[in-house]
Amino acid sequence: MCGICGIWHFEKGRRPEMGRIEAMCTAMRHRGPDAEGSHIGDGIGMGHRRLSIIDLATGDQPMHLSHNGRSLVLVFNGEIYNYRILRSELSQKGAVFTTSSDTEVILWAWFHWGPSCVERLRGMFAFALYDETADILFLARDRLGIKPLYVAQTPQALLFASEIRALLASGRISADLNRDVLDAFLSLGYVPGEETLFAGIHKLPPGNWMLCRRSKTPEIRRYWDLADTPPAAAASYSDACRKLKHLLAETVSMHLMSDVPLGVFLSGGLDSSLICALAARESGSRIQTFSVGYEGAPEANELAYARIAAKAVGTDHHEFILSPGQFRDLIPELVETSEEPIVETAAIALHQIAKAARPHATVLLSGEGADEVFAGYGIYAKMLALERLHRLAALFPKLSVERLNDERLLKYIDWVRQPLDFRFRGTSADLTPSIRRRFYTKTLLAASERSAYIERAFGRLFKNVSGRTALSKMLYVDTCTWLVDDLLLKADKMTMAASIELRVPFLDHVVVEWAFGLPDDFKRNGRSTKRILRDIAGSMLPDILLKRPKMGFAVPTKRWFSTDLIAHARKALSKQSFRRLDLFEPGYIDTVLNRHEAGKGDYSRRIFSLLVLQAWIERYVPGWRS
Repeated sequence: MCGICGIWHFEKGRRPEMGRIEAMCTAMRHRGPDAEGSHIGDGIGMGHRRLSIIDLATGDQPMHLSHNGRSLVLVFNGEIYNYRILRSELSQKGAVFTTSSDTEVILWAWFHWGPSCVERLRGMFAFALYDETADILFLARDRLGIKPLYVAQTPQALLFASEIRALLASGRISADLNRDVLDAFLSLGYVPGEETLFAGIHKLPPGNWMLCRRSKTPEIRRYWDLADTPPAAAASYSDACRKLKHLLAETVSMHLMSDVPLGVFLSGGLDSSLICALAARESGSRIQTFSVGYEGAPEANELAYARIAAKAVGTDHHEFILSPGQFRDLIPELVETSEEPIVETAAIALHQIAKAARPHATVLLSGEGADEVFAGYGIYAKMLALERLHRLAALFPKLSVERLNDERLLKYIDWVRQPLDFRFRGTSADLTPSIRRRFYTKTLLAASERSAYIERAFGRLFKNVSGRTALSKMLYVDTCTWLVDDLLLKADKMTMAASIELRVPFLDHVVVEWAFGLPDDFKRNGRSTKRILRDIAGSMLPDILLKRPKMGFAVPTKRWFSTDLIAHARKALSKQSFRRLDLFEPGYIDTVLNRHEAGKGDYSRRIFSLLVLQAWIERYVPGWRS
């Protein structure tokens, strides 16, 4: 795993300054502590930080290829799991390899196949390839967005990097609040789509590539979309179970590819436990596992389940305990590490356990993605039930809810009024129109309605799957938003900050495509979530792990913000520099804090989102520090 960066001038004749590329690389040193490299040419500068995983001796970057009068330069972040297959195919076409790395395979793949090379890659990746002969820059990101890639433009150049901090370190890009997407952040806990909370800094979307030519607008093209996956051919449920066993064994085996120590994040839930069992079986060796627990919060602790899984599989197990005080003190570090603020309390736990795991392993496997692929969230059942109630929406006139204090009831009434395409805004959606009118100032409410960013972002996605079932629509939308822009962002940033490569076998695109085409009842059966996954895990895991309730690795903030952390929240959210922003109704913030402390509702997510935003503004936005 690595960090990449670069500067592409729209006109030749100007060489990027080496000092700028070095500054961008230094900002991402944690992504690659093993080596640093750079390439400076006419109108192009590229940088790379390396975390050595495969081919430790000869895999340094930028990597160059000169052959038959053509010259290529590549910086690459990720892993290509089918690189040995591609290497054999390319060798038959005349490729002569000088290393055993997957990086060199990408160079030769471009040499023979051009932009379509990305369609042959199976793995997680973000890379920049400069074709010096054709004088073009090619950027690409993997299908599911496992690896990040940010871009920003000035009048003279396009800049790219694995992390936003590298763009800011270039000295050419400044940080400012993107107010057009602030509502999305507050409503969802993240910013979906191409935008970020930094004005002018964008994400290259998953499954897309960008081609840059001098004096021309960069061309962005989607090469993969889950919506294009056809329904699976008719097959029995037992046949589907056998197929899934084969696919998961294959992908886990590929994800074990490493020349450095490897382990598994183990929550004790179905997903991570199954990955752990498969990793132990496919590797034939004893696996290192790592779990986190929470001080004074037995309702949130999964350590007992993790120990059961570790014992059943036979792992060398390690545990880490997070306290309320550590959580409070680590909020600024969460903002610094994630760059894009995310309302994901588990990010702090993940970051701490990654640091604890680093002395034992450099690569860790995770069960991330299984809920979106196999329908593991309870909200899907709620939305399907609300779909049946939607016809009763006329019974809930608009004016009748404005005086309600029960926000949970407000949310459900808003949901009942709307059809699925307007109601479902992902697993993490927190705010509805009624709540926004209480929470936002008139200035922010007007800006949010004018931007309509959430409606535009989700509307495009629902159009892509207009002919699918309601469940398939929700899985597709969550995969394209919550998964990539929250969970995978968290997974990449929190682990790379500790110089650890995180791998997610459930998000092998071959598995994702196959699962998306399955009939709904193969994934959900009555109240049973992830039906097919539970059934194939039955032969590998104890029964208690298959039938236990889902907990989700979340920090117990409901308890902590009612006790240990409420004073901290009041102090941080009362800062005049924060309240002067004219974003939120001060009385509403006070009401939320009072009601939560009194046990009159669970507002922990909203409190945490405000704390994260306040810390982010203090860290990144000039002139707004207290």
